[in-house]
Amino acid sequence: MRITPIKVKNLEETSKLMTAIGVSAEGIKILSLKSIYCAFKIENIKSWEANILKQYLLSLGSDAAIERNALVKDIETTAFIFGSLKQLKNLCGKLRNQPFRLQEISQIITSYLDNLYIKDFKFYARGKLLKIKDPIICGIINVTYDSFSGDGLIQKGQNTGDKVKYLALKKCENMIKQGVKIIDLGGESSRPFSTPIEGVEEAKNVIPILKAIRNEFKKVFISIDTYKYLVAKKAVDEGVDIINDITAFRGDKRMLNLVKKNDLGCVLMHMKGIPQTMQEKVTYKDTVTEIIDFFNERLNFCFKKGIKKEHVLIDPGIGFGKRQEDNLRIMKELYKLKIFGLPIFLGLSRKSFIGNILNNKVEDRLIGTMAANVISLIKGANILRVHDVKETMQVIKISSAIMNN
Repeated sequence: MRITPIKVKNLEETSKLMTAIGVSAEGIKILSLKSIYCAFKIENIKSWEANILKQYLLSLGSDAAIERNALVKDIETTAFIFGSLKQLKNLCGKLRNQPFRLQEISQIITSYLDNLYIKDFKFYARGKLLKIKDPIICGIINVTYDSFSGDGLIQKGQNTGDKVKYLALKKCENMIKQGVKIIDLGGESSRPFSTPIEGVEEAKNVIPILKAIRNEFKKVFISIDTYKYLVAKKAVDEGVDIINDITAFRGDKRMLNLVKKNDLGCVLMHMKGIPQTMQEKVTYKDTVTEIIDFFNERLNFCFKKGIKKEHVLIDPGIGFGKRQEDNLRIMKELYKLKIFGLPIFLGLSRKSFIGNILNNKVEDRLIGTMAANVISLIKGANILRVHDVKETMQVIKISSAIMNN
């Protein structure tokens, strides 16, 4: 006799396991939902609502944890519910026709359960389709004077004009050969305590480079890293596909209409404050929960304004108004962001939390970045925004080979 522990994280895995031991197709269909376990914390509900949840789950063969006082007092409380995918789906079915907020709980959990196990995404930008099954690499090209990573094309030897254009095209060519699907082009540094520049200057730096890249590389998705309408509008005129706005459209309200009108893709990023002050007096009660609340608000806003779900990527904003413990917590709990059913875009390449842990400079953070990339992929990242494309592609290939075996 041999007994082996098994942990399955999605329906594809459990189906593969059951097929291997000879379970029938009908059996797999029935049993798969019973093999996946989920848990949710439901905050700010009435004690009687929590007790109804508990009773329903008990009737389904599972349970819920609630505080002792909630059993006998009419208070606002928190419930921790858990069970197999089948049990939780059945719970939602029982709650669907219940009054008060139980119906809302059913709707939210049903949506989350449907989203948690999405593996394949279709992302659209300007009429082009990007299929996201295996992780995607977004390569960084900084046309800046003061990039934190030291790779700003202008600052290297004080390059200007045609020299910068040549370097950008060469870098872009190499990235595409190495497997990049998206090029993210930025003309202003958004590192902590950076000094903002005027939109006219940013456009002067970045738009000629964008135009050259678009003319040379027709198929690659090009993203513009800007929160300024002037720059974004000029970028749209030159064929950009994606707006990567660190303010998530909380800055210039015209940005949202620009995306909608031109059928662009967009990246919504979480950031507390602005780059000049975001690392001053940073506080969170619960980092990941606050980020989830942020995306709930931003996504609802965007969808009501007519932005399509298939045009949106979400970025938790590593290093943007975050302490080191916040960055680590986000990466550890990145899987929680999968409840939105959207591709997770992550930029952690060479960032300061890596330097703080390893006590090293920017130029020595390659191995630390790759380690962080591996963890991020395991936790659910779909698109990695990176400086070091060749090394990241190797990380993706090995990680995917292991996880998809």
